[in-house]
Amino acid sequence: MNKVLIVDDEKLVRQGIMTTFPWGKHGFEVACSAGSGEQALELLEREEVDLLVTDLAMNGMSGLELIKRARQLRRDLPVVVLTCHDNFRYIQEAMRLGVLDYIVKTEIEDEVVDETLMRIAGKLNGEQSADGGAPQGPAPGEPAREGLLLCGPARSSMPADLLAPGDREGWAGQLAEVDAATWLLRTTGAEADRWMAKLAPALEEGGWICVRLTGIDGEDDRDAAAKLRRFRRRALFYRPDRAAGTIAWRDLPEAGEAGEEDGEAAARLRTVWNRSDWVHDEELFERQLRRTAEAGLDAEELRSLFYPVALEWERLLNAGVLKGFLGLADAGLYWAEWEAWLRDFRAAIRRAAGRNATRQIADAILQAAERIRTGGDLEISEEEMARAANMSRGYFSKSFKKVTGRSYGEYVRLVKLERAKEMLLRTDEPITRVAELCGFSDYRHFSRVFRDYTGKLPTDYRKAGAGDGRPEV
Repeated sequence: MNKVLIVDDEKLVRQGIMTTFPWGKHGFEVACSAGSGEQALELLEREEVDLLVTDLAMNGMSGLELIKRARQLRRDLPVVVLTCHDNFRYIQEAMRLGVLDYIVKTEIEDEVVDETLMRIAGKLNGEQSADGGAPQGPAPGEPAREGLLLCGPARSSMPADLLAPGDREGWAGQLAEVDAATWLLRTTGAEADRWMAKLAPALEEGGWICVRLTGIDGEDDRDAAAKLRRFRRRALFYRPDRAAGTIAWRDLPEAGEAGEEDGEAAARLRTVWNRSDWVHDEELFERQLRRTAEAGLDAEELRSLFYPVALEWERLLNAGVLKGFLGLADAGLYWAEWEAWLRDFRAAIRRAAGRNATRQIADAILQAAERIRTGGDLEISEEEMARAANMSRGYFSKSFKKVTGRSYGEYVRLVKLERAKEMLLRTDEPITRVAELCGFSDYRHFSRVFRDYTGKLPTDYRKAGAGDGRPEV
């Protein structure tokens, strides 16, 4: 473990850095801390420290002065500086003093901190170039750098737990987490062969995936992590079998944000999944599965796509599908898991819709509910809907209640209230206008019904910023 000294004159900031950063995961141990440069120098004289992490802008002795004086005590002491966005001129001066890296206080987020500590650990373990800069690839005669991308099942523990205790120290400073249940082990060709041989039985038994990456020399840690996240979330998400071989670094897709095409694909899919015809049409359901997979959406985009779909079906049928979706959304790391859930989802809808009705009647009621939910006219009468379904009003009313568990009027009111919630949050329309657009002619009646449904008056609901957007179902 590399022992760390943290120096910052703000006590809360210092304690936060000490306790919230994942030091241990990257081979570090916070050995001591100081609230001033003077205290830090006293500690350096009596404590064994492998890394100094210091704020630049401190009262009394500045971070720059501390670095200069610390180097008089320990010429080779690695230093990382803490700074803010408005202190970049200090960063430049610190870099001239040969600091190892810097951490921007205003960017202390889990992902950024992980990537930063991974980079610092790599530099401390000899991956920086001889002049202290970023790695530029192996020196002549040195073995080429490779990597093993280790992808575990949901909520996996550290992959080092797959090794025997005596082998784990060999990973110190080389292993870094790049995504959920996903780690990169930087290594060499010969070491990669050895690690894969040691890991093979445990990987197969535990459902892990291991991708061997070649040509990873000189890649900046942040860029590498971003590129690997995209590969993990898109390519491996749909094709984990790609992990069977070796992949050249240059062949990995470039990192990037979801583009306009992704948004358009998700919108098209949302329109299709919001329909009800796929519930009993096997061919249509399979075609929609294929189109969804071909769209290449990642798990986050699938969560955004299917949450409103699952929520609407839960409101309609009380089929118990939402709980299963929330568990999947939290832990689903591969498309195969999402596909299995969609098949179970469809089966649950069919069971719920067919509890008290034939398939023909259930289809007619589901189509009526879809028309209410997606149509622009919320004032369509039950009689009109019954005629469209080729049923008498009385039979339609009984069938609607049997299939959905709610009367036609109750379901229409639920849809109106959900639409009102969305308008209150997403538009600046006056509340009286929202009530009118959602089919409530009496504002006072709307306010009373809305409060009974949400627990808040429309004005309070809008001020609260919508809560969590998930009503009781």
